[in-house]
Amino acid sequence: MRNSFSAACLLIFVVLFASCTSQRDKEVKAIENLEKSLESEAARPNPEKLSKLLDSYVAFVDKNPADTTAHLFLYKAVNLCIGVNNGSRAMQLIDRSLNDFPQSRYIATTVFLKAYVYENLLGDYGQAATVYNDFLKKYPNHELADDAEAALKYLGKSPEELVKQFEAQKAASQARTGK
Repeated sequence: MRNSFSAACLLIFVVLFASCTSQRDKEVKAIENLEKSLESEAARPNPEKLSKLLDSYVAFVDKNPADTTAHLFLYKAVNLCIGVNNGSRAMQLIDRSLNDFPQSRYIATTVFLKAYVYENLLGDYGQAATVYNDFLKKYPNHELADDAEAALKYLGKSPEELVKQFEAQKAASQARTGK
């Protein structure tokens, strides 16, 4: 009697585990298929598909926060929001990523993206400067450190101001070298 009870419990556990795993795998496969579909539309992606992909990423993370893929899908969701110029949603997802996945391999890039969103999508140059400086203190040797330094150097300048600055630098350089 006891062996049959143990066998029944084990069978129930295996069935439940398999159904959870297969549901997760179905969700991942659906996300991958949607990503492939959008890749084929490269230059002109369907906005409804983009929205569905964003919702799929976030839904996966909501349902599977401990999954090893969750931090990647949240990172992809951040980048998708940036790509469609949705700064407020990007910032929500960035903060979630920083809070929920502090050990993610994307954490340094996510900090940089936070500054980028402040600067380019939200127009908050003060916050952008703060986060760029924090990024440089924490990740001085990161591949994006040069980009953060450049962003700080040109932060808040209009394209016209940048052109004038580059022209002045070029003229000064030519005067020094005599060319």
